[in-house]
Amino acid sequence: MGKKASEHAQALGAAFIAAMLMGTLCVLVREAHSCAQLSSFARFSGGFIVFGITALICRLRGVGITNFSGISFFTGVSIGLCILFYYMAFLHASAGLAAVLPILGTFLAGFWESLIEKQRPPRRDVMLLTSASIGILLVCYFSPDATAGSPQSNDNTIGVICGLLAGLFYSFYLVGNRYTPSNVGMLRRMYWQSLAGTLVLLGPLLAAPQPWITEPSGWFWLAAIGLLQGVAVLVLIAYAMSRLRSLEYGIIVCMEPTEATILGWAVYAESTMPGQWVGFAVVLATIIAKSQRHIGWRIRCFIARRSRRRIA
Repeated sequence: MGKKASEHAQALGAAFIAAMLMGTLCVLVREAHSCAQLSSFARFSGGFIVFGITALICRLRGVGITNFSGISFFTGVSIGLCILFYYMAFLHASAGLAAVLPILGTFLAGFWESLIEKQRPPRRDVMLLTSASIGILLVCYFSPDATAGSPQSNDNTIGVICGLLAGLFYSFYLVGNRYTPSNVGMLRRMYWQSLAGTLVLLGPLLAAPQPWITEPSGWFWLAAIGLLQGVAVLVLIAYAMSRLRSLEYGIIVCMEPTEATILGWAVYAESTMPGQWVGFAVVLATIIAKSQRHIGWRIRCFIARRSRRRIA
C-alpha cells in the first residue's frame, strides 16, 4: 500500500509540474514574437528533434526503440489536433470562452474511462474537478478581455465548435496515454507522439502568412518552447497519466490557466479583477484538497524515518 501511495503521489507531483510548465507558455510565446502556428509547431518539432537524436544514439548502440507504436502515434495526432482547434477557437471566439471549452475534455476522458473499465468515476474526483472548473470559469469570466470578440469573427459558433473539438481530441490524448501498454517504453512513446504532432501542425505552419517570426531573438524562445513544452511536459504528462485517472489529472492541470493569468499580471502588468482572484483561490483550494491525503502520508513517513534514526 505504501509503494502504491508513493507512486500515486509522484504522479500527482508530475502532473503539477507539467501544469506549471504549461502555464509559462504564455510568456514564452510572447517573447518569441512569432505566429501562433510556428509556436505550436516548435512545441512538437523540438521534441521530435530531441527524441529523434536520442533514438539514433540508441540505435547506434544496438538498442532499437523506434518500432511503430499505434497508440502513441494516435495520442500524438490527438494532441496535435487539440492544439490546432484550440488555436482556431481563439480566432473565432472570445478568449474566455475559448479557454474554458477544452476543460470539458477532462470530463469526457473520465467518461471514456468509465465505459472502458465499466465502473463509475469516483464521486469525490468529479466534485473536485467541478470545483476547479468553476474556479477557471471565474478566472476567465472576470478577465478584462473575456467579452472581447475576435477581430476575425463576430460569431462565436465556429469558435465554440473548435473549442469542443479541442476538448474531444484532448480527451483522446489523455485516455490514450492512460491505456498505453506498459511494454511501450517512454522514449518510444515520446518519439511517435512528437512525430505525429509535428506532422499534424506542419500544414497550418506552411499555410501561415510570412513573416513567421519578427525578432531574431525569438528563435531562442522557440527552442525553449520545444524543450520545455515538447520534451519535459510531454514526458511528465505521459508519466502522470500512466498512474492517474483523467479526472485526477484534470484537477491538477487547472493550475495552468490560473498560473498563466498570474504571470500576465506579474510580468506584463495585465489588469486583473477581484473575481479572478476568487477563482485562483478556488482552484488552489481544490488542488490542496486533492493532495492532502498524500501530503499527510509524506509527513507521516518523514516523521517515522526521523523517529527510527533517533532510536538507532
